Amino acid sequence: MTAAKWWLRIVGTLYLLEGGGLTAMALMAPDQFAATWAVAPVGSIDALGVRAALIGGLPGVMTWVLLGAMAWIYSGSPARVLIVIIVAWELLVWIPVDVVSTLHVLDTGRIVLSAIHAAIGISGILILRRLPAA
Repeated sequence: MTAAKWWLRIVGTLYLLEGGGLTAMALMAPDQFAATWAVAPVGSIDALGVRAALIGGLPGVMTWVLLGAMAWIYSGSPARVLIVIIVAWELLVWIPVDVVSTLHVLDTGRIVLSAIHAAIGISGILILRRLPAA
């Protein structure tokens, strides 16, 4: 199997687990979801804040599910454009979110997430460099 195929399957699995778990949390435990998203104690966010976290956060976590499924579907014949989308999403969306969050609340979890987002983005760039030119 090619490196791109394995990369898509590993990243796809991570996305499905994270996106699926956070989507389930949003639907079954919205107070926990809002607190996780805001790096705040559970119960400290009022109903309006919980609703805002759900409306603002659900598209992002459901995108993980979508990209995770697409990564698995296209891992058989790795699509360069899908890898580019994943790399861009990690480096241009999630790293800035983590930085802004960390600037407001120093949280070890967000720092770890930043490292994971960077690892996925940088490893994706390395995978792209190994793919034959299209």
